[in-house]
Parts: sequence; C-alpha cells; structure tokens
Amino acid sequence: MLKTDYSLLRGKIRTYFGTETNFVKELQNSGIEISTGSFSNKINCRSPFNQIEIMGICDLLKIEIKEVSLYFFTEKYELNS
Repeated sequence: MLKTDYSLLRGKIRTYFGTETNFVKELQNSGIEISTGSFSNKINCRSPFNQIEIMGICDLLKIEIKEVSLYFFTEKYELNS
C-alpha cells in the first residue's frame, strides 16, 4: 500500500502550534470540521485528507499552492531489511 510522508507537515504544525491537538483546535475554529481522532487517522495514513481540509491546513500553516505536493503528496519509502 502506498503511504504518504507527512513529516514536513508534522514539522510545520509543531513549529506553528506546538502540538497536533492545538492545531486541530485552530482548524476547527477556522471552520474545518475535523476531530482530533480523524486528523490522527489522516496524518498516520489511515484515511486521506480531502480538498477542504488541505486548503484549511495550507491557510493556517501559510503553505503556498506550489508547495502543496511536498506536504500532502510525497510518497513515503521504507527500506526492506
């Protein structure tokens, strides 16, 4: 199964908001309907982000349109030992 590497997104969240929980609260305050559990599932590759969520996240984290693919569509590669 293809997985997405959200390490850049996680780093930006920590830089701006400290924790994912704080970030989710700000997302909710901005009108994005997402629970902490749902966000956790998405950032841990159990379910995908939708366009509205991506737009809201980019707005809060000041991610430019040209950078969206780096934060949301970079494949995660795992080395087989």
